[in-house]
Amino acid sequence: MYGSHETIKDDHLTQVYFSMVDAAGELLPAHWHDHLEALYIINGHMTAYINETCYELLPSDILLVNPQDIHYTHVQESCRYYLLQIPPVHLERVSADWRLLHFSEYLPHTASTDSLSFRLSEIFKEMAALKETGQKGNHLLFLTHLYQFLFLLYTQGSSVLSAQNRNRTERDFLRVEQSMRYVRKNYRNPITLTEMADQILVTPEHFCRLFKKYTGQTFFTYVSQVRLMHFYQDLLQTDESITLLLEKNGITNYKQFMRIFKEAYGTTPHRLRIQQKDRKLRHAQS
Repeated sequence: MYGSHETIKDDHLTQVYFSMVDAAGELLPAHWHDHLEALYIINGHMTAYINETCYELLPSDILLVNPQDIHYTHVQESCRYYLLQIPPVHLERVSADWRLLHFSEYLPHTASTDSLSFRLSEIFKEMAALKETGQKGNHLLFLTHLYQFLFLLYTQGSSVLSAQNRNRTERDFLRVEQSMRYVRKNYRNPITLTEMADQILVTPEHFCRLFKKYTGQTFFTYVSQVRLMHFYQDLLQTDESITLLLEKNGITNYKQFMRIFKEAYGTTPHRLRIQQKDRKLRHAQS
């Protein structure tokens, strides 16, 4: 998953996506979706960025990503978490003005049983138990917990934006989203700030400020992450040489790229490829 808009495949009966995720050495470049996304950390550590804010997530922390908020996550070692993604079909039932709602993004772990964080974490666990047992009619109980989840967020963890602020935000968001789509399509080629600013009819200086505001990173950091994601996929799915993969994915600064790769995955491309082959061999022999 990379680039701009993420397409989410909802469960047919509940019309939500819910899963337990095991991540290791994973970098998901900036993206957005129309769903409300909620993550509950089971164990490990994750760094998450929403717009300009960075969150260091630890066990029992909850992160909420509002619809159309640009975000990206990085797990350098390992992290297990529940992922809940709620589409507009459910959000529309929360409030007639649901698009003006802004849910609290970060709910750190607390032992207080009256806290919003604790009550939501218990709902996550109940949802997971229903998914695991898979008994007849569990999807109906799941929806009960889902609406309890939304009720608590709406009554205890939300604020209302002004229509004027929302309209201005959506206008700027569309500009940034357009630039992200352009990168996704042209990442193999050289991309300049002037070229990118011309695409959305602003000055390079204004574009840099706009992109940083809505993604929390510089434009060229985002370009590097998109190229890195494609390189990583090609590295594990093909036998092509590392030199060829660098050229294929528009990577020209080898020294800088190696630093970024090691920060993201904790090792070099050559060693990561060997580790992947060893894992596949052990799996085949088991």
